[in-house]
This record gives sequence, structure tokens and C-alpha cells, in this order.
Amino acid sequence: MKRHLPAIRPLLMLPVIVLAALAAGCSPEPADPASAVPLDGRQAAAEESRDAMPVSPDAEPIPGMEAVLESKQLRLYISRTTAEIAVLHKASGTIWRSNPEDRESDSLATPNLKGRLGAQLALTYLTHNGQTKEYDSFNDSVRYNQFEIKRSEQEVTVTFQFGSPEKGLESIPTQMSKERFEDKLLSALADQKDKDAVISRFKLDDKAGVYVRREIPNSAVKRLVELFEKAGYTAEDLAIDNADAAGGEGAAANPKFTVPLTYRLDGGELVATVDASAIVEGTPPFRLYSLGLLNNFGAAGKADSGYIFLPDGSGALMELNSGKNWAQPIVIPIYGDDGAIAVDEKISQFETSRMPVFGMRKNGSAFLAVIEEGDAMARLTADIAGRLHDYNTVGAQFTLLPRDTVRLSQNEAMIKTPKNGYKGLLSIRYAFLEGENADYSGMASYYRGYLEKKHGFVPLSPEGDSPFYVELAGGVPKQRSFLGVPYETLVPLSTYRQAVELVEKLNAGNVDNVRLKYSGWFNNGVRHQFPDDIKRDGKLGSQQEWEALANRLKEGGGALYPDVAFMRVYRSGNGFRPSADAAQLISRRFVKVYEFLEATYQKDYRRFSHYLLSPSALGDTVARFLGDYGKYNPGTLSLRDLGGELYSDFRLRGEVLREEAKRIVVREAARIREAAPDLMISGGNAYLLPYVRHVLDVPLTGSGYKLAMESVPFYQMVLHGYIDYAGKPYNLAEDQDTRINVLKSLETGSSVYYSWILEDPAILKNTRYNDLYAHNGEMWLDEAVEAYREVNGVLKKVRGKPIVRHEKLAEGVFRTTYGGGLKVTVNYNGKSANADGAVIGPRDYVVEE
Repeated sequence: MKRHLPAIRPLLMLPVIVLAALAAGCSPEPADPASAVPLDGRQAAAEESRDAMPVSPDAEPIPGMEAVLESKQLRLYISRTTAEIAVLHKASGTIWRSNPEDRESDSLATPNLKGRLGAQLALTYLTHNGQTKEYDSFNDSVRYNQFEIKRSEQEVTVTFQFGSPEKGLESIPTQMSKERFEDKLLSALADQKDKDAVISRFKLDDKAGVYVRREIPNSAVKRLVELFEKAGYTAEDLAIDNADAAGGEGAAANPKFTVPLTYRLDGGELVATVDASAIVEGTPPFRLYSLGLLNNFGAAGKADSGYIFLPDGSGALMELNSGKNWAQPIVIPIYGDDGAIAVDEKISQFETSRMPVFGMRKNGSAFLAVIEEGDAMARLTADIAGRLHDYNTVGAQFTLLPRDTVRLSQNEAMIKTPKNGYKGLLSIRYAFLEGENADYSGMASYYRGYLEKKHGFVPLSPEGDSPFYVELAGGVPKQRSFLGVPYETLVPLSTYRQAVELVEKLNAGNVDNVRLKYSGWFNNGVRHQFPDDIKRDGKLGSQQEWEALANRLKEGGGALYPDVAFMRVYRSGNGFRPSADAAQLISRRFVKVYEFLEATYQKDYRRFSHYLLSPSALGDTVARFLGDYGKYNPGTLSLRDLGGELYSDFRLRGEVLREEAKRIVVREAARIREAAPDLMISGGNAYLLPYVRHVLDVPLTGSGYKLAMESVPFYQMVLHGYIDYAGKPYNLAEDQDTRINVLKSLETGSSVYYSWILEDPAILKNTRYNDLYAHNGEMWLDEAVEAYREVNGVLKKVRGKPIVRHEKLAEGVFRTTYGGGLKVTVNYNGKSANADGAVIGPRDYVVEE
């Protein structure tokens, strides 16, 4: 009969001192400045798993593993010798493993890489000089039997101790006084060869009267440790010499870390969690830089077929075993790069990953992983078989301690980190999909349902037209002169009266649901002053005209969305002081964002763009803005940057890492929604979706990574029918061909969106706003009305309905199926295409109801 683990069964007891340190690391977290936002993942982990049940005594065995947890849908197995896990999907019989089971037969991988393929955790730590080194839970923990498994009714925790049990350089002082060196070592060693061997590893500084340890090769460390032990050198001696070393730091051969990894089953899902506050860094000054969690989960071999799904832009698929080993592995930061990490060169512009998910389809089965906690600190890594080993892999790595290079002079630089690392949860939820749901359409459906359950997403009303989005730029500053004296004045680009006239023209063309984003309406133009108070720009019109514009839009079924930037501060003053209010780099310099030169990819220090507001200052800024906004508030607001940017602040007394910054942004979005219930954002990072009704500048494609074979509209499949959205403005898209943009809207369910000014663009001469020349509203108006009629004619039929399936039928031919059965097949090609017997004309589409 199959043996099962008892309720608590340690495989190997860790040393008492390590367990005591672990317990000390489990103290409550310090107060979170964003504590108004509940820690959903932490609360969920404390609750009982849904459908939890005792492990069946008749559970089918998996060789080398024991069944430890069970739900109605899943059974979790674990190996007592390697700590790897397997998840059985009971209905289908599919088994998902944390590590490839046949890795020892991999002819390409080195022995060390085979060990890494067997790991559940991968650590990168920083040495005393900021350089990085790597550990993994197989080579550096399991191989030494330094792990322990504990099981309760609801979860299983594997606690790994990393680092060789053998003594290393950390037991050898970096320097000793001449007196102590001769007394404690040389006098205690009788054999002259032993004395010479010790002396050879140190250099005598006669002037200082100390012996300084040399750089010692790994092959000589063990012998030197043995000689120190032979001389009777103790831990107390080491403490004395380290204290006398005036801050000298050695490069320990065996840094020690202890990390607990917990698994639980939640209905049909596996949840893997690491509590960063319980991580023990046992050998200062060595600190954890990043942690990879289950990076080999579901690894696909060379005989497997399918793809890896990545949330790059709208979504991207990476074919398994594509053979593109000449292409770089994919590394994707969730929510983009941290703006508080210095960047001096920008070679490529990538789409931002807005959703914290990834997945894999393998041989007719699939999983989708949702990063529930620590997503703001995460980056995804994906690669194909044939580069280093025989497996296709995808997983998440979490940056616990950001680092940056700080230049001290033209020839000197050093690696610096913030004082405190991330101490919250790192958690990934794996959902398992079978049958017709085992593809990226099923993944999107699952994630949409997940958002419904977790955030209360509700479908839109099925009645009414699709939105027509238009952004108007109100005013910009321009340099002029009077009697030779230069001065700056505001130049109107789109007045309130002109906006009303535009709305009337659109309504006359049967464009009624007009959602007008109005930027540059207060505090001196588009790049407005700090918004801690509001001064409406009078040159655009009167207060009565402002209210008339809002009312006119409302009468037509639309709304006015005044636009504000909270996180980008375009100039100092008006209540903003960079020294007090700007986010800081690790070097303690203010974050100043500059434009980049296209020719050299370097920063153009003549083109300052903006400061970044410290996340700590966001709450007060929002409160002061809302205090003034009441007299202008039409119940709506456009948040220019709050939904698209996320960054840290490394201020010495008030560090805020990205995960904490995310909580602050969410808290303030909830407060803003109370004042203006109808919110619009740009970009659309997932954590703000529960608070908004409209998302603009949604990515419509992926970044075009060489390893990614196709872009897919995963983002749109999650949102459609629940939140209205649009991609880039048609007139600013990379391809300004209106026909292509119409087809893309129909394929992705995206609304029509334009960005305009209503004055003659010649007025922009001698301003820094030359990029607005393409915004000439008069030039685009008729074309926009016609495009909207065509798009709305289809999308209004599926308003409030999700996209349930998307598929590629042929090159350049895609079919989108909406809830209720309506299908739209688009043909981007310059010649006709045949889809299931129906002929689709060139650059045309067919609707099946």
C-alpha cells in the first residue's frame, strides 16, 4: 500500500540556530503606508483552501512521490528526496511537474544545469562589492540534504537552507594583527610546512602591523580552513579579528540563506508562495537580490508541441522547439521598467506587459499562471530548448533588492542598493486547462473569471453604441516677445467653444457616444504645473462654457474627461520641490526624465521631460487636487499616468519599492473614484482595472521578439464586455492607414480613438510641441466619422459580451468570436482569402451572426 506523509514529517532537521533565526524572521510586517488596501493574497493564504479534502488512500501513485494534498479537482504529490512536486488534474489524468522528470538524460545540459532543472527556487545574491552570484535549491540545498518538509491539512511547506555545509572563506578573517597572527596561528602550528602554507595566503603590511588576506582560489580554501582548525582558531577569535578589521568584508565561499516555499490547493488551482519576511540571510553582508519561483514548472521537452504564452503588449505566443537558438531569450518586466533605476541608453522601444500572467499549452493541455503577490517586483523569463538544455521553460523572477550602478567619477563606478529589501509575499496561482479551453483563448477566459471573482468585474450594459474616443489638447505655452523682451504665454489649441462645435459635428454624423479626453485645460497647458491646486486656463473659455461642453457631451450620450498627470511633474514650483517631493534614484539624485535621441539612443540633456513624483507624496497631492476639483468636476476624470507607470523611490528616509508603490496608487485610485466615479486611464496596468471604466492606449500587438511567433489580443479578450478600451489614436498609429486600423478594431474589439487639435497646426511653430502637427482635427474628421460608423455597426452588437475565442485561420486572416456567437473574420492581405468556404475580399472582413 502507498505510504503517505504524516501531518508533520521533517525530512532533515535544520540546525537549531537556523530554525530560531527563521522564527525571528516571521515577525509581523511593519505598518504599510498603503494599509487601506487589503493584502488579498496574504488573507487568502490564511483561509482554508476551497474544496480541501483528505488525501484519498487509493490515490494513484507517482513513482518516487507521495500524495500530500487533495481537492476535488487536483492532487498534489511531493518527492521526499528531491522536494520536487507534481500536480495531477484528476478529471483528465494530466500531470504537471515542477521539474522535468527525464532531465538526467539531457545530453546538452552540464551536470550543474541538470541540477538547476531540478530546482524549485533559484536565488541570485549580492557579494560585498555588489556583484551577483547564483544558488539554486537543488545544487545548493537538496544536494546537501538541507531541506525540511512540513505538512498540515491545508498546505505543505518546504524550507530550504542554501549554502554548502562545509566551512568556507567566511571562517577566515580578512586581516589579523601581526601579534595575533603570530600568536594564534604560527605559534600553534608545529609543522613549518603548515606555517608556510598559512603565511602564503596573507600579505604582511609592516607599516600597519597587520596580515591582510590575499585573493584565495577555491581549490585552496578547504586546506586553509583545516590549518586554522588545526591551530585551534575559534569562532570567538574570528569575531575579534573581524571587529578589528575596521569594516573589512570577506567574500564568503558559502553564504547561507534559508527560504520557505509553501504549496496549497485552492479548488482547481495550485498556489505557490514565498514569504519574503521569513527569508533568513545568514551571512551578512550577503543579501538576496532576486528569487526565481518554479521557473521549470511544466517544462516542455523536445518531443512536445504547443507554445508559451507571454503578456507582452497585447499578448504573444512563443512556439515550443522553434529552433530559433540564434534569438535572445525573452525577459519581460511586469508593468515595464522601474523608472527609478537609471537608464542612459534606450536602444529599443518595447510594449509594456500590463497583466501579471503567463502560461503554456503543451500537447493539448495548458496552464495559466497569475502572479498574485509581488507582481510589481516580477519579471518573466522564457526560452526554448536547444540553447542550454533540452527544455522550453517559462517562469517568474522577483527582484527583492533593486540595485543600480552609481558613477563616482568618469572612471569609477560602484553597485549600490537600497537599505531595505522587499519583505512581502511572492505568490503565483496556477490554473489548469483542458479540452477546448487549453489555449490562449481559454487562458483569457480563466483570467477574466478570476477578475470577476476577485475584483467584482461586471459586464457592461448591452445597450448603446461603442464609444468614440477623442483627445483634445487645450493649450500650450509659447515664447513671444514684446519690445524685445521675451515672455511666455498660453496659446489655445482647442477652446471649449471649438470642442462644442466638434461634438455637434460628430453627433450630426451619428457619432453620439463621444468620450472626450481634454488635456491642457488647467495650470498652464498640456504639460501643466504641479496639480496640488487648480487654475483653469481662462484663454480656453469661461466657466459657463466649460459646463456647457460637459452638458453637450452628456446630452449626446458621452462625457467630458478632464486630464491630469499626478506622477509626471513637468516643472518645479507651484508647491513642488524636487528635493522634497521627487522620487530619487539609488544614487540619491532626483529622477529627471529626458527624451532620447533617435540617432544615438542616448539621453538628450537639452530636452528635459519631467520629474517623477515620489509615491509617498501622491496621497497629499491627490487630496489637494480633489479639494479644488469640485467646481470643475463633471463626475469624470482622466488619469494620464496613474494607470501606466510604476516606479520606486529610493529616498534615504522613506524608501518605497514598486510593490508598495502599487498599493499606494491603488489606494489613491479608490479615493479618486469616490469623487469622480467615471475614470479613464492610459496604459491599463492590471491593478487599476477594478477602478476604471475606460482604458486608452491599450497595446494592440506584442513587441515583436524574435522568439515570439505571433501577437494575440489576450489583453482585449480579458477586458471586452467589461471595460471600454481603445488602442493608440488612429492618426498616431504606426500605420496610419484607416482601413488597417478599422480591421484591427474589429479583430480586437477596440473602439475608435483620435487625438486632435482644433486650431491650425501652424500655431505650433517655435514651440516644443511639433509632434502635434499630426493632430489636425479638420483633416481627419470625415474619415473618422466613416471609420466609426463601420466599427460601431459591428461592435454595438456585442457590447457587454466577452471575446470567447480568437484564432488565426491563415497568414493575415484572423477570426474573433464574441459571446452570443457573432464572429468577425478579418483579412489584412492585399488579396482575397478563403475562410471556411467564405471569400473575404482584400483588406476586408466578414461578419457571421
